[in-house]
Amino acid sequence: MPHTQATDARLFYQQVGPAGAPDVVLIHGVTGNMAVWMLSGLLQKLSTQFRVTAYDMRGHGHSDTPDAGYTTRHMSDDFAALHEELGLGPAYVLGHSFGGAVALHAAERFADRVRGLVLSDPFVPALHYLQKDPRKWKGYLKYKINAATAGMFIGGDLWNLSAMLEQAANLSPRRRAMFVKRAGQGALDRLTRLHPTTCGVDVADPAGLEEPDLSGIECPAVCLFGEHSPFMPMGERLAELLPAATTDTVPKAQHFGFEENPAEFVDRVEKALCGMAGLEPTAPSKPLAAARSNVMTNSQQV
Repeated sequence: MPHTQATDARLFYQQVGPAGAPDVVLIHGVTGNMAVWMLSGLLQKLSTQFRVTAYDMRGHGHSDTPDAGYTTRHMSDDFAALHEELGLGPAYVLGHSFGGAVALHAAERFADRVRGLVLSDPFVPALHYLQKDPRKWKGYLKYKINAATAGMFIGGDLWNLSAMLEQAANLSPRRRAMFVKRAGQGALDRLTRLHPTTCGVDVADPAGLEEPDLSGIECPAVCLFGEHSPFMPMGERLAELLPAATTDTVPKAQHFGFEENPAEFVDRVEKALCGMAGLEPTAPSKPLAAARSNVMTNSQQV
């Protein structure tokens, strides 16, 4: 399996698409992995016109799991190491959730390596103040109910990922069985893997990427949010802060557009990237025969 060496971790990656085509880098969110880009069809769609590099962040997928170093600053260093090792040109970077914050930090610190951004429901620690009370979020009650059916208790502080990792690592046998039945053994393994690390604390740390820094990111950016995303206030603020930002919406989606409405998500990402690169989008995507839903946000499964 192809790996590249970052400062203190090997990163697993895949690269597809024609040599010499514009570079695109895909960064998933915390507790995810790069498989989401393949399952949604995004990797396949983009690789007809772009050279696409997807990788597993540290602590995820087939990459190494160091004890520490999970802030956006550390992970933007990982991006820079991957970029240099693979000899990429200035890249268009798509980041989802916390991966969107990593992409922003990379654009702020390594402006010559980032040509444009697509920010898919980005979670930005410096904008936490906009959504201090998760009880006001769209879908919060449904999220709590879904979590309860998976044996997990969701309190009022969803920003404390450490508490969630601690809870997942110490589930009783009964609650563990509930979780595996509801979300699968893989989902539990992804949480317990991160529990011994500093990831839970690090993802809440702005790590030097504050609002004035965001205002200095000059490359084009598209803020792409699910129609029912709980992070919409962050998206609206980002659109105000980033000098060259536009917004777009994935209909019938919440936080995981690539699962909840993959055809629309893929086509809107391609449209955004082609607009930046001066290319024409390909034919519209066909809906997947069975779109995957996220078990923690899908109210129909309650």
